[in-house]
Amino acid sequence: MTRNRTTDHSIDRWSAGGVVLRQNPNNAAQLSVALCHRRSESLWALPKGTPEEGESVAETAAREVAEETGLQVETGPAIDDTYYSFFRTAGQTLGDLPYDRDSTVRIDKTVHWYLMNYIGGDTSNHDHEYDDVEWIDIQDASQRLTHRNEARVLEKAVAFYEGRTASDD
Repeated sequence: MTRNRTTDHSIDRWSAGGVVLRQNPNNAAQLSVALCHRRSESLWALPKGTPEEGESVAETAAREVAEETGLQVETGPAIDDTYYSFFRTAGQTLGDLPYDRDSTVRIDKTVHWYLMNYIGGDTSNHDHEYDDVEWIDIQDASQRLTHRNEARVLEKAVAFYEGRTASDD
């Protein structure tokens, strides 16, 4: 049974992230992607995060990908945007809101995704947000990703990387 959730307020937020692709060093015909893993949630995700004061969308994407993966990257073209909503109390949200701390807030989130050019670095240098960061074969990665919208972003990124459109498949 689905339970409808009533909200007192809604706010829009955004974050940015990227798809870091590289050819497998042991097999040039095989493409890999850097995925982040949080064991406690069995979560596999593309790296993304929220902006710091004054950052552009592309700057946020590059910084968050570098922090969360330990990789040196260069921001490439925009791939896609994804959207989702979640609920928090006003007291749990970031920033000062003019609402009662216990009121329910729906957060409508937009994530801006970029194709990232892998320059160097090592996944062992990732930050504390995830337990593991691994280079995963594309076919395996699309199955591992927890959120289907991120699997679609990966598909679009691979198509762009290979010089085709996702609808060419």
